[in-house]
Amino acid sequence: MECPYCKQEMERGYIQCRDGITWTPKKQPVKALSFLAKGAVSLCNDGTTSSSTVIAYHCKNCKLVLISYQDA
Repeated sequence: MECPYCKQEMERGYIQCRDGITWTPKKQPVKALSFLAKGAVSLCNDGTTSSSTVIAYHCKNCKLVLISYQDA
């Protein structure tokens, strides 16, 4: 994947977390079941809330990580 900022090739890898990976609209205390937080969006590629791995692309040049949470 090409970095949208510097156009260099990004390295494919994973972001992992023990209790699932979620995005929230506001910074809030992290709970054991973070996917239940108000406004939380599960970022797991398999569509579950219990998965602990999501595919991500890292640009070493820009220090940028991109995550697509659609099925992979």
